[in-house]
Amino acid sequence: MRFSSFINKKNREARRELAIIRDILAEAKLKVEDFIKDDVPYLFLKNTDKDLDFDGVRIYKIGSDIAYRIQKENKTEPYGEAYLLDVEEIFGELITDMSEEKAAKKVKEAVVEEFKSFFRKSVEAQDDIAGEGGDPQSKIIVNGSAGDLSNAM
Repeated sequence: MRFSSFINKKNREARRELAIIRDILAEAKLKVEDFIKDDVPYLFLKNTDKDLDFDGVRIYKIGSDIAYRIQKENKTEPYGEAYLLDVEEIFGELITDMSEEKAAKKVKEAVVEEFKSFFRKSVEAQDDIAGEGGDPQSKIIVNGSAGDLSNAM
């Protein structure tokens, strides 16, 4: 197998899996934008709370995993920590207790709840930061005297 064939196969698999996630989220009436046909396929899920500093999350395939990261706008690069969306593990945990059909329905609910919960927790974290005086990285701290620093080297 040639390397390009291998990459094409992986991209087809990623597109198929992302399409399933897209359909699950759309069925739950969440706003999801499809960038599956891009060279590096991904989905953009708009946040469910308008009070957040970011517009949504990028959902993408990395290796054999599906992950998501915060993204300011639908076509910008994501930033911050990546979170895994382990659909296989969720399904594996549920399938032992119920039929495949019921487990599939529960997996859909779990995927939707994962993102809703992420947005809720993000609002809480953002509110906590705002309550502490805003973004600590946006503050400039000058050590020393507060006098005229125009001639300092």
